[in-house]
Amino acid sequence: MLDYDNEAAHYDRTRGGTPRAEAAAAALNGLIPSHSLVLDLAVGTGIVAAELDALGHRVVGIDLSAGMLRRAARRLPGKVARADATALPLPSGSVDTVTAVWLLHLVDDAEPVLAEVARVLRPGGLFLTTADKEAAVRLADNRSPEARPRPDTCAHLTTLGARHHLHLAAASSFLGHGQARPGGADPNYPILGFRRATAI
Repeated sequence: MLDYDNEAAHYDRTRGGTPRAEAAAAALNGLIPSHSLVLDLAVGTGIVAAELDALGHRVVGIDLSAGMLRRAARRLPGKVARADATALPLPSGSVDTVTAVWLLHLVDDAEPVLAEVARVLRPGGLFLTTADKEAAVRLADNRSPEARPRPDTCAHLTTLGARHHLHLAAASSFLGHGQARPGGADPNYPILGFRRATAI
């Protein structure tokens, strides 16, 4: 796995910068109710979270990387903290929406994250996450899907979500500006929206 403390200095520049962040935030915003309290998991440099904040949401972010958080704190002063997505420092049922852009493809097991998301979401709240990252890149390059299963596939996340009363309710996508590999096209990245059951 990358050392995100070291990656922080050039992360935005090498990941599509503002155009990709604006595209991701616009796709998320299309699914989030107006003026929501949003918890952004793995907030990174805060580039997407700041766009959501500018769109009128109350956004707070968490990350494990101190290097990323230093950059995020400039964009979201007083609204970011160091925390693990599997042990969120928030009361149960306290958040309207949880977002996770570029997190679940990095973990070995997505279930502890989904369990914690389900805990902090209010009944009827939304969990929005990118999914199938590697498959999207391979399709943009006209390559066959990998045989090796990934932790962020739609089918896998839907199954895990259902175990924790998170039911697939919406979907969107955004263009990964600047993410084309040599000879390929910019990929379209899926976003899945899971709604927490109102009665458990």
